[in-house]
Amino acid sequence: MGEDFESLTSEPVALISHSGILIVMAVLIVAGATAGFIFGGRFWGLGVLFGGILSFANYLWLERSTRAIFNQTAIATTGILAAKYILRYVAIGLILLLVYLTGSLPIAAVILGLAAFAFAVVIQGLKNIVSSSF
Repeated sequence: MGEDFESLTSEPVALISHSGILIVMAVLIVAGATAGFIFGGRFWGLGVLFGGILSFANYLWLERSTRAIFNQTAIATTGILAAKYILRYVAIGLILLLVYLTGSLPIAAVILGLAAFAFAVVIQGLKNIVSSSF
């Protein structure tokens, strides 16, 4: 096999995309929370903000898990790495269930904030497509 997995995370393009996604996520979360406070009230704004914080935690946990999978010593701990990767979904699901059951924040606002990661990836991808075509 002999592939060099280190090059996957050390390329300048990967670093630019990583920071670009984080910046776009932050802008989306601030804009969404502001709109939530203005149009939906205090709880909507807090819900989007809480979901945005979950989105950042999810992204950073995903990034850390992905780096660990491509580590040279990962073969020995594949089961543990897979469990940690799946645990991320379970943890976020339990947090969402707790928010839903307690009714402390509007679940739609929290999910909207959590979707900041997906929106940021799409926006960053479109930005890269547009900038590469010129």
